[in-house]
Amino acid sequence: MKKKLSLYHRFLKYKGIYGLAWRSLIKLLIIAGVIAIILVLAQQFINDLHSKISVFLQQWNAPMTLIIFFTSETLLGLIPPDFFIAWAGKTSHPMLMLSILAILSYIGGVVAFFIGRWIRKFPKIHHWLEKKLDDHLDKVKRYGGFLIVFSALLPLPFSTVSMVAGMVNYPKKNFLLLGLTRLLRFYLYALVLFHVI
Repeated sequence: MKKKLSLYHRFLKYKGIYGLAWRSLIKLLIIAGVIAIILVLAQQFINDLHSKISVFLQQWNAPMTLIIFFTSETLLGLIPPDFFIAWAGKTSHPMLMLSILAILSYIGGVVAFFIGRWIRKFPKIHHWLEKKLDDHLDKVKRYGGFLIVFSALLPLPFSTVSMVAGMVNYPKKNFLLLGLTRLLRFYLYALVLFHVI
């Protein structure tokens, strides 16, 4: 068992997984720190910030918000999901809405994966996207499943990684299984955001 762990450790080190995990963790801590600083400063300079945020978030129409969220989670993650998690916390059924967001995010990643596979059928588009997403292509080829899990849990573009995984013909069954870690991110972030905001 010790020998297997040692081999696994060397494999992870050789593939650069530790470096990727460290960089992702640093990004996460920086983002969390910036959000915390903004909230602290906003609370000092804006009277009754909590109620103003509540009013703003409650004005969002649920069906339209879910459509915008799903579109964003499918098309390269244009809007960070943290805003939607905060919005879910202000709805009348926060855990239900959070669960819907988590499922939509996972499905959005799956749709992006199949878009990536579909793009392979069009050489010109595939070649153009390969140039645009070169960095992500290299990372998916190099790190594979680790990158899918990291992008699902940490502030990496999950939908972009999902699309690239489809473009490099990553095994569908493995992607669908590893992508489920996306659900975990929503509940972990909710623990923080529901108590901070």
